[in-house]
Amino acid sequence: MPVTEDLRVIAERADRELDAVHDFFEHSKIVWRSFQILVDEGHRISAENLATGSRIDQDGLVRLAPQYTREYLATFTFRQFVSAFEAFLFNFLYRLLLHNPWQFSERQLDFGTVLKAASRDEIVSGVILRQLNELKYEHLREWFAAANKAVKLDCPAEEEIDALAEIKAARDILEHNAGVVNEIYLRKAGKRARYGVGDHIELEDAYHLESWTLLKKAVRDVTFAAIARLSK
Repeated sequence: MPVTEDLRVIAERADRELDAVHDFFEHSKIVWRSFQILVDEGHRISAENLATGSRIDQDGLVRLAPQYTREYLATFTFRQFVSAFEAFLFNFLYRLLLHNPWQFSERQLDFGTVLKAASRDEIVSGVILRQLNELKYEHLREWFAAANKAVKLDCPAEEEIDALAEIKAARDILEHNAGVVNEIYLRKAGKRARYGVGDHIELEDAYHLESWTLLKKAVRDVTFAAIARLSK
């Protein structure tokens, strides 16, 4: 399959995943609103969580709905947005570098690695995968620098990269530090940092939507730019 078609498939998969997660977010809120209507109409329930021993009725669920939506539903879907984008970008980079691996021509290889490889393609793939694994721990800006080195993209715009860096920094704090901001967040988010050390990340509806929209745009822009360049 031509590299341009591979890139298109990778982007379409990411776009579908981002849409599906956002649909889940909105549909879950619809379910909660529908439940509120049922309760207003007189619907009654009582349920027990056998694992925790807690019991709840319809009024308790209605009271918890905003907290569940804000603290759990929004957090889960936001993290999924960023995960889908990361998977896209590194699959995208792998395919680009596989298409043009010559930038690694001076990279030193352990002779044992060469002897164990079944083919040249396996060696090339292994070098690229190791390089990408190292890149994952670099600042997000370096991810796009690597993409631009593989094929001149001229996107995303600088301010969009700054915003994407803050989105990833927020996701990392939610993932690894229970949402409590630390110095790592400040370093990763840079000038777009929205919090100070010790603050707790809050995912307002506007920020949640803006993040999803920017991630979708970044997927579309880098894919179109790469395909346009490679098609020449």
